[in-house]
Amino acid sequence: MAGTIDADTLARDMERFQVVDVRYPNEWDAGHIKAAVHIPLDDVFDRVDELDRDRPVVTVCRSGGRSAEAAKDLAGEGFEVQNLDGGMTTWAAEGRPIVASDGSPGTVAEPDPPPDDRPERMKRLQAEFLDVIFSVQEHFGDREASEEEMHAFLRQRLIDEGKTPEEADEFLAAMDRPST
Repeated sequence: MAGTIDADTLARDMERFQVVDVRYPNEWDAGHIKAAVHIPLDDVFDRVDELDRDRPVVTVCRSGGRSAEAAKDLAGEGFEVQNLDGGMTTWAAEGRPIVASDGSPGTVAEPDPPPDDRPERMKRLQAEFLDVIFSVQEHFGDREASEEEMHAFLRQRLIDEGKTPEEADEFLAAMDRPST
């Protein structure tokens, strides 16, 4: 379970912790805690082996939301982890040092997410997938639908979107077949 740590405690015991800054590159470049390592949130799982499992981790972002997510993920991977309460905003407001990537005094920057460079096909697929998920949730609410109910719902959705009943049945049958 991930907890929180305040800026005073982190500053006092900095050498005890691995500080993982999960912000976007522009935020890191503008200013970060000198002892921190930069592992953007989207890369945490891919780079988890760069962290020392025998040393506690403190995650940090601008205000604490993204780093709370990273802390939860790292705790799930078996790390002793805490999230910096209030993030870099609180760290800076308390007058703690921030360094820019070029070594000069840093600032806390607004997030500037990198562009989504996935192929358009992947973006559409994600949007369609989310649309189906939200439709299923809206239709069934909190209850778990049976396989038959789910099949009937998806079949009707495909028909409503212009597929013939035969095409809908063929599509759903293909979804049921194991991939090779």
